Formats: sequence, C-alpha cells, structure tokens
Amino acid sequence: MANFIENSSRAPELLESSFKTLITPAANFIAKLTTPGTAVVELLGDDEVVYGTFSLDTFNEEVESGLLTALPSKMKFNVTSGASSARFTITVVSKA
Repeated sequence: MANFIENSSRAPELLESSFKTLITPAANFIAKLTTPGTAVVELLGDDEVVYGTFSLDTFNEEVESGLLTALPSKMKFNVTSGASSARFTITVVSKA
C-alpha cells in the first residue's frame, strides 16, 4: 500500500490521513523533486521529533528514507530550505 503527498502553498502539510491507513507504525518514505530546484524536507512527528530528513537536489530522482519504525500516529513535513524554488512528492509505503 502506498500513499502520496505533494507539497503545496500550505506548510507544513499534515500526513495524518495517510497514516490512518498504516497497519503497523513502520514505513518507507520516498521523496522526489518534481521540478528543478533544491529542497531540504524534515519528517516531523506530532511530538516535534525529526524522524527523517530528505535533501533533494536532483530533478526526478527518488530518495528513500529506508524503513522507519516506531512512528507516531500523526506526522507532517517541514521544508527547511528551498520551499519557493522546488516542488516535491513524498510516497509513504507501509510495511506490514
């Protein structure tokens, strides 16, 4: 099962609806730039803990987080740089 998130003018974006479908609190995250540019994106839990960081600088190249475990029930992404110059997608792939 995969869930798809795309950045928009609203930041940070909540990933809550995607996490409602996860059976176990473990997932791989795959990020990809959909326009040229750069972006540094943090995956934050509702406890403000950073669970992963993506440094995106190559157009259309997938960057995988690897398996993240013990995830909280609510997460969001936070763009720490490149927010106005780059658009990206994050795919959440659950591991059951």
